[in-house]
Parts: sequence; C-alpha cells; structure tokens
Amino acid sequence: MANFFERIAALNTSGPYKAERATAETALKGGRHPVLENPQPHAVLGSSLGGAADFAAGDSAKVDELVVGMGCFWGVERMFWGIDGVLGTSSGYAGGYTKNPTYREVCTGRTGHAEAVRIVFDPERVSVEELLKVMFENHDPTQGDRQGNDVGTQYRSAVYASSPEQLEKIQKAMQSWAKNFEEAGFGPLTTEVSLMSEAGDGQYYLAEDEHQQYLHKNPGGYCNHGPNGVSCPTGVL
Repeated sequence: MANFFERIAALNTSGPYKAERATAETALKGGRHPVLENPQPHAVLGSSLGGAADFAAGDSAKVDELVVGMGCFWGVERMFWGIDGVLGTSSGYAGGYTKNPTYREVCTGRTGHAEAVRIVFDPERVSVEELLKVMFENHDPTQGDRQGNDVGTQYRSAVYASSPEQLEKIQKAMQSWAKNFEEAGFGPLTTEVSLMSEAGDGQYYLAEDEHQQYLHKNPGGYCNHGPNGVSCPTGVL
C-alpha cells in the first residue's frame, strides 16, 4: 500500500504516476496454496468462478475470457456481471510474480500484481470490443499506477488477452479510442496490454472469498468507478 508521501507525490504529479514495480527477483514469494481453494458459486449469477475451461459448452456454443484491471476490483466486477452474454466474473490478481498472493500482499505493491477481474463470456452474444467499451468509458486509463486516490502499481489500468486474435482486437480498439481521450483533455493511454500468458508469471489468481461480488454482498461498499465522459464506439472498429 502506498504510504502517505507516495500518495501526496502521486496526487501532485502532472501526468501519469509511475511507482516502482516489483520484478520476478524482488517480488514476494507468496504461498503454497491458493487463497480460495474451494470457491463458492458466483453470488449473483450462480456460475463458476473459474475460467472459460470450467464452463460447459454446447456443440455450437463458444466461451472466451478476458482479464481487466481498472483499479479497485470491487466496482469493476459489478460493471460486468449484469451484461448480457457474460457468463461469469471473479475478482483476482494478475500481471505479477508472487504465487498465490493474498490481498494484504498485493496491497504492499511488492507482488507486481494488479487487482483484476476475469470475465468469462459468450463471444456470439457480446464482443470483446463491447466489454472493452464498458472498461474504457468507466475509469481513467491515463493515470499510470493509480486510479483516483488509490495509488500503487496494483491499481494500474491493464488488459490481458486470452489469445493473439483477442489481443489484436484489443490493440485495434485502443488505437481507435486513444484520440478520443486526448481530445477530451486526457493524456495518452497508459493501459498495460499483453497476452495473459505473458503478463508476469502468466497466472490469474482468485482473490479471497470476501472480495468476490463484494458490492453485491456490501451494497454500500467503496466504489470509485463511473463514466469518464469519453465515448468509445465499437461499430466503427
């Protein structure tokens, strides 16, 4: 967690804030076991908290997944579980090097992980571009290692793709929308983009049970996400 002086520095930085990032050599080692070994079903959807491979698919059905970071994962997860075509969501950690990290460890900034949300979806009902539209219209993807008053590498904006084809779509969408942010008075996009398999140790780790569907369990809980005023159209990509 960022200390008082780091927060002051970040809030008074002109442009995106860059914090020191843990590396494979400097990151905390982590634990031997997942912090959520036996996840309960999704509290809203009743589905698995697992990835695309855990969802049974019919002969013609397709299942894909996408991992996004937009700052505190509580508000992020809520944005996606009600979208038609989204089969499951979960809160977790990705992009770093600490194995089986805990929330406390991620908050130290010494894991390299971002607070993230995995979205499992039917691409025949909702496209990756439509999911990205929700993401990019509801946070500030130009702040570097912070989101509002939340300061640290764990709060960075990030998109981790499940395949090279999906990565190409993500990059094309971001390239199309970048000018919209600059015209609206924001700076260049700082969103970290890569294949999930190449982000940190390549793993997505489920967060503790209390963080899953947090704002469903705690309706008055903390959320710092909402419209940023920038339009990210998908029909022209």
